[in-house]
Amino acid sequence: MSQRISSQFFIGLSLVLVTAAGCSKGALEINSTNPNLPSTVSPEYVLSAALTTSAYNQFNYSVLPADYYMGYWANDAAIGISSSELNYQTNTSEYTGNWDAQYLNMVNYRLIETESTDPLDANYAAIARIMLAYHFGMLVDLYNNVPYLDALQGGTVDYPAYTSGSDIYTSCIHQLDSAITLINTAPVTANNPQNYDVMFQGDMQNWVLFANTVKLRLLLNLTETATGPALIQSELNGLTAASFLGAGQDATMNPGYSNSSSAQQSPFWQLFGFNTAGTPNEFNTIERACTYAVNFYKSTNDPRDSLFYSPNDVDSVRGRAFGSQNTGEQNNVISGLGKGLLQSPSQPAYFLPAFESLFLQAEAAERGYITGDPAAFFAAGVSESFRVLGVPNYASAAAAYVAQNDSRVNYTASSNKLQTIILQKWAALNSFDPVESWNDWRRLGIPTDIPISIFTGTVAPHIPYRILYPQSEYQYNTNNVDAQGTISNITSKIFWMP
Repeated sequence: MSQRISSQFFIGLSLVLVTAAGCSKGALEINSTNPNLPSTVSPEYVLSAALTTSAYNQFNYSVLPADYYMGYWANDAAIGISSSELNYQTNTSEYTGNWDAQYLNMVNYRLIETESTDPLDANYAAIARIMLAYHFGMLVDLYNNVPYLDALQGGTVDYPAYTSGSDIYTSCIHQLDSAITLINTAPVTANNPQNYDVMFQGDMQNWVLFANTVKLRLLLNLTETATGPALIQSELNGLTAASFLGAGQDATMNPGYSNSSSAQQSPFWQLFGFNTAGTPNEFNTIERACTYAVNFYKSTNDPRDSLFYSPNDVDSVRGRAFGSQNTGEQNNVISGLGKGLLQSPSQPAYFLPAFESLFLQAEAAERGYITGDPAAFFAAGVSESFRVLGVPNYASAAAAYVAQNDSRVNYTASSNKLQTIILQKWAALNSFDPVESWNDWRRLGIPTDIPISIFTGTVAPHIPYRILYPQSEYQYNTNNVDAQGTISNITSKIFWMP
């Protein structure tokens, strides 16, 4: 369960995933003497493949282990995941896809960026730069220090040194700014990726909004650091609500997902849904609703509970504790993933949904970093979450939900408004972006009562702070990873944690 085997995408990712070591003749070229294989791969094809792979990797790897840690998912009664995952005693061979798959795919973005030196290719260079910042930021959030300055240079730098997470964050923020400048100053005749851009279909102003939103997310992770508040204020100076993804502006990817074959299905459906014949796949049967999240949704009269989770045989949503070994809690009793998450094989992959952006803006406005009404951002974030999940009459349902006399849902009535914002952000991010929820817990301690596993032998005082460097680093980049010292997933912190 800790590491899945990736399937091949129908658009031929295995043919267009280019490695730096394979290029020497020119722009995006692959050395080959086979007359039946092209000697060049156009940047649009590399871009399309890289973006699609980013979406797949996000749901194939990054949702785990964060969905477990953050109280969204539990294990099935048959204990379909390893005991080391259940008691947090993981090793360097688990969750390795978060490292290996991201670095492999980032080679493609770096290739596009470095080869797109013509001003007419400014849009391609900018998109690649934005996506590199996105992925490096996530790597820091998972591992802290990682290879950065020396990374993605196979054949030139084979043993990349590690860069501090703090320095990487600073660089990523600057890279996002430079990418926005590239877009805004691109010649009017600049090449537009159009439909090869499977996220925004060549709408470069949406890429600006996305870049600013990624920047906002990185900056807010710095709120508890000594220099963070001043940096955040400086970096957000002049930005308004119009600078970020807003209502209805989801960053989604869809290269043409369908049920024609398993490889063509939308990644979340493919991994956690059903095969082309409609039979539940392995991970659909393993992932169960966690009691913690179910109880929160029920106690706040949240209509999303039956959309995040599927009702059981008696038409009720029921969870189990993560780590439970109660064999009486079979899958017909404990809910699986619901129809709001598993809508169809052709559903888009939500890379950064609008509701996440709105909750980020709510926090930033609440702290005084941007102008705007935090209550309005908050209400819009809840409404957008209801929309994406398919709540009937979502706008009115969301308005009624946040009007309840409950500080967990009612921003106006809350005496701790930041906590209410983060709680509702947590409630919305279930299965969409659990790493972001994990970030919030690690920097703010919200939710305050995240449970630890009840699996036999669990001795951790809290959920993990990070995941471990992969075995491949200890095997092939030994000196550099050893220089990071002894790493514990329970006690070793990310640089931005208090």
